Amino acid sequence: MRRLRLLALLASGLLLLPAAAAAQGPAPRNPHIRLHGRACTDCHTTSGRRTGRFDHARTSFRLLGQHQSVPCAGCHDLRDFRGAASACGTCHADPHRGDVGPRCEQCHSEASWHQVGAQNAHSRTRLPDLGVHAALRCEDCHRRTGSQQFTGRVRPCSDCHLTAYTNTTSPAHATLGIPTTCETCHQFTTWSFARFPQHDALFPIFTGAHAGVWRNCATCHPDPTSYRVFVCTSCHTQGETDPRHQGIAGYQWQSQACLTCHPAARHGDPAFHEAIFPINSGTHAGKWTDCSACHTDASNFAVFSCMAGGCHAQAATDPGHSGIAGYQYAATQCLSCHPAGRAGTFDQHDAIVPINSGTHAGKWSACGDCHTDPGTKKVFSCTTGSCHPQAATGGYHVGIPGYQYTASQCLTCHPTGLRGTFTQHDPLYFPIYSGTHLNQWTDCATCHTDPSTRATYSCLTGSCHPSASTSGLHQGIPGYQYASAQCYSCHPTGLRGPFAQHDPL
Repeated sequence: MRRLRLLALLASGLLLLPAAAAAQGPAPRNPHIRLHGRACTDCHTTSGRRTGRFDHARTSFRLLGQHQSVPCAGCHDLRDFRGAASACGTCHADPHRGDVGPRCEQCHSEASWHQVGAQNAHSRTRLPDLGVHAALRCEDCHRRTGSQQFTGRVRPCSDCHLTAYTNTTSPAHATLGIPTTCETCHQFTTWSFARFPQHDALFPIFTGAHAGVWRNCATCHPDPTSYRVFVCTSCHTQGETDPRHQGIAGYQWQSQACLTCHPAARHGDPAFHEAIFPINSGTHAGKWTDCSACHTDASNFAVFSCMAGGCHAQAATDPGHSGIAGYQYAATQCLSCHPAGRAGTFDQHDAIVPINSGTHAGKWSACGDCHTDPGTKKVFSCTTGSCHPQAATGGYHVGIPGYQYTASQCLTCHPTGLRGTFTQHDPLYFPIYSGTHLNQWTDCATCHTDPSTRATYSCLTGSCHPSASTSGLHQGIPGYQYASAQCYSCHPTGLRGPFAQHDPL
């Protein structure tokens, strides 16, 4: 009996199996032809196949902003997910009609299609979207319609800012004729403060001591109708300025005087100090940093020192002046002998031998060129280097009595350093520095025609004493000859008329 009951239960269970299977229905159709190794659970949950959970961040295209709410089928072909396109134009129609190119992301954000940020795109143009321009809407400047909304010539600033240009009074742009090229002075980041870079060519206000110490033109230019009017005294008070200029000749606490002496707005400007003593050129250029380097008394700039700060130490200066008459280790004496601040510029030297003028000017560069003994300037040489070689010098002096190739002999006969200035010529031979022959010649060769010997001379060279006129003056004079030796025999002093034989005849 128990066995029959068990068989009945098994039979009834087997009969129920087809019914249960029939109640579940047919298996759902898979919409994905190619999953490329993905499992269903990578995207779907057991709560329902329409519930997706795929992490798009693991792909090369992250879902940001509004893209996160787009269904998969909005971008993908569900049969094969590899077919999705990433170009914006695949989904979004171009309202600009191709005018700005296919890269929508240059201006638009995934957060919102209407959240436009064109700064990056504008940075590659001739008009960077900076400062106050960054807050403008695209349509504020790009008002054109049609297929060419964003391209074309960059509009000048005055197209938008002409009213501001016309109404501005400080300075009055229109009245003063300031050009309408706003970008010359104004910046994109802010309309003010404005820059006028050409100003530094007139007076440096963007560089040097005046950079950043003013806010607008009116700081220095009180008259908005004429920028030729300027003031320095609103910043540089008289109580501060007067003490700094004690002892400076012609000083006035007056703006035009300030500009005259300080055209580059610096202490010790070249335009002023160079006329007194060169400190911005020559050997003193770059050797000082402030007026106090030389002017030790801040209340009186007439006081100066050449020895301050170890510049010209006495131990080094004294040996260089050994043998120089009147030398003193004193600043006023330094200036007296070196008014141009150069070594060897001993202006009084010309009273001894002219080295800064005449034939020796520019022929030397330092005292050591002539003064070979640094211990004493009394020792000098005319024969060092290639100045006056013996071979050439000896030839010039053939026939001159007492000639020696020595520096002291050179100075004796050439005290002014000029060629041919043989001062003993008048008493020893013939007066050429006095009488009728004074200034009638320019060089020894005028009379001495043989450069190898001064014993040869001529009175008949050039137009000095032509034969026609000379012979006529000597008619009836016995023994007359038109010869230089005969001239000298009858005219030993060069004077006309002394006919020594006239008395016995």
